[in-house]
Amino acid sequence: MLSIFAVSFFSVLKIFLVCLCGAWLSRRGVFTKEFRQQLSQVILWLMLPCLLVSKLSVSVNPANLKAWSALPLTALVYIGLGFTFGGIAMLLVRPPADERRVLTAACTFGNSGYIPFPLVIALASTAPIFANDPEAAGRGIAYISVYLVAMSPCLWGIGFPFLSGRPVRSLRWQQILSPPVISILVSIALGTIPPLRSLVVETGAPLRILLDSASLIGQAAIPCALFLVGASLADIRMSNEGAALPTLGALFWVRQILMPLAGVLITVTLWRLRLIPHDPMCALVLMIQASVPPATNLVVMCQVHNRGTQAMSHLILVTYLAAVPMLTIWIAFFLWVVGNL
Repeated sequence: MLSIFAVSFFSVLKIFLVCLCGAWLSRRGVFTKEFRQQLSQVILWLMLPCLLVSKLSVSVNPANLKAWSALPLTALVYIGLGFTFGGIAMLLVRPPADERRVLTAACTFGNSGYIPFPLVIALASTAPIFANDPEAAGRGIAYISVYLVAMSPCLWGIGFPFLSGRPVRSLRWQQILSPPVISILVSIALGTIPPLRSLVVETGAPLRILLDSASLIGQAAIPCALFLVGASLADIRMSNEGAALPTLGALFWVRQILMPLAGVLITVTLWRLRLIPHDPMCALVLMIQASVPPATNLVVMCQVHNRGTQAMSHLILVTYLAAVPMLTIWIAFFLWVVGNL
């Protein structure tokens, strides 16, 4: 168990150190607000799609596509659980009126991309259970990609109008069909349609150079994204306008205690019912997705709507600081559970 804890600790520490570099660059004035906006667009439109296409198209095929269908459905279950837990927490702590939607959204939507991606890559290279499995990282990225098919549209299609106070019907197609979602759909097509797979994906394929180039570009997505997470957290200022202490406590219990426990129960149930692939990496991905802190894009949404920004920023900052030790503990537990399935 001690070795598992060490693997977990150093995997989380890697992410924290890269985020710390982003925070330092922001404080030094290198990562200005304008630069971060431009870099986020490069990640959104180029780096992340390249990463998803290069990994998912290789891993997905007609045989496993049906088995993977449980991943986006699990994302919907997690969203529903987070929303329910957030509603119960709101009734218990009775936060101020301007913090109610902020608390509910933070409980509902986790950082399902930029935190799980580097965690999975780090664990695939260090955890003993994957010691003789060189393809584990690629499969992990593929599983996260399929999970995002449901999570990403819900974050922008439901979370965005929810924080604005507008009804869900006000969402636009651009918020649903984001570049990562489109790249995931393209990847599935490349991996499952035989002529396209023979043309682009298979080793020695005539257009394999496109996939190899995408893989090279995609390698920059994760460190750049973590730089942005660190820089964004460095911009958050603590003030008297931040979230109340009961609201912070409620979010901590929901996202870092209740959701990880629910994730373990749901994943083990799906495993025993054979509704997910009997791959330890798949089980680990689903457990990690339940334990991540809130999505940093929630702060951006509050800024766009000009409401709840201080409260959401306060929640995000405190939750991410608490996530360093909590993720370490939970991932050590997840590795132990996965090793005993």
